[in-house]
Amino acid sequence: MKQNWTMYIYKKDRRYKTGERLFSTTVWQGRTLEGMEREMRELASDLYKGTDWRFEFLPTTKIVKNLMTGVEVEIPHDTPRACDPSSELYWSM
Repeated sequence: MKQNWTMYIYKKDRRYKTGERLFSTTVWQGRTLEGMEREMRELASDLYKGTDWRFEFLPTTKIVKNLMTGVEVEIPHDTPRACDPSSELYWSM
């Protein structure tokens, strides 16, 4: 199934508590899971060589069920819980 994906590229950096920093964020449109895995391998072998890089990709949006109406709603993947209609926190504010 083709969908939009967000790829995060992290670089090792000892100045941060986590030991890495976000280097790049890119949205890929109309790709399959296999296409994204292939793209990640190509980037790792061509542009981001070495062990200093970490790749992570997630669907750009997710489908959640509205807590009050039961209707399915599409929201961005990184939506805070307070803005997510499937959480009680959203409806208690």
